[in-house]
Amino acid sequence: MNAVFRLPPSEGEITIDALCLRALKKLKGQVTIADEEYISRFKKALYSALKESDHQHVACGGISTFEYTNSILLKLRWNIQSLTDRRHRAKLERRAVAIDWIDRLKDDRHYEYLGGLLMRKLGASRIHVTPKGNEFGIDFLAIAPAFSRSGMFLSKGRGIRIVGQSKYYNHPVARDKIQAFNDVMNSIRNNKEELIRVLPSWFRSSPAPLLGCFVAHSGYQSGARKSAEQNGYLLLDTRAAGEIVSCVGKMDHLREEDDVIRHLWEEIGMLLIDKPE
Repeated sequence: MNAVFRLPPSEGEITIDALCLRALKKLKGQVTIADEEYISRFKKALYSALKESDHQHVACGGISTFEYTNSILLKLRWNIQSLTDRRHRAKLERRAVAIDWIDRLKDDRHYEYLGGLLMRKLGASRIHVTPKGNEFGIDFLAIAPAFSRSGMFLSKGRGIRIVGQSKYYNHPVARDKIQAFNDVMNSIRNNKEELIRVLPSWFRSSPAPLLGCFVAHSGYQSGARKSAEQNGYLLLDTRAAGEIVSCVGKMDHLREEDDVIRHLWEEIGMLLIDKPE
């Protein structure tokens, strides 16, 4: 399903099997007979899963991708048909480019800087990406003011301190990773001495409440989501990340794919402490 949301929008209706084959071809470069047989066998389930994933994304504040036009023939189309949807189409196009760019990030270090970039896009006033090494599972830190421009971080006057982890996994984050992060958050709340060198003075001295944030390339297992919800953590995946970096801020002037990619690298560059090799 993730590969489907990486496709740029196109006109007209399409069946779920044709859509999935297009996504696989973009992802793998070619489609095998086994791929075709799998999609044909499970196309009803794929249609339902895609619709549910799209609706969940919208419920979390994301933009809608498809209109599900025929549940019997399993047809759908990109949500770009209306003449008033030009801006929506541009967002879908830029999101596809941004997700493809994220897919091609070289390593975990790049993905950590992506976490910092997301905080900046969402209105953080201070951002720190931790250096390489054992930083107790802390990849980035930020402070968002009481009323940031994104509206995602709202508080009663003190702002919010954000503690982030970036997971550039090729599999969903498991529950144990969330549970381990709970220990990190408790150590910060209790001002553990070993964290002094990790946390900047502006972060330690702030009275703002703490918020845990995960950015995971391949999403989360259901147990991980449940545990994160119980602890009030913000969970982002690469689709959400691609949407944030490409749709928040002034990017309407960027028409070509190369321009979007160059702009994203420039924004990452503004956060660099030690440039990845």
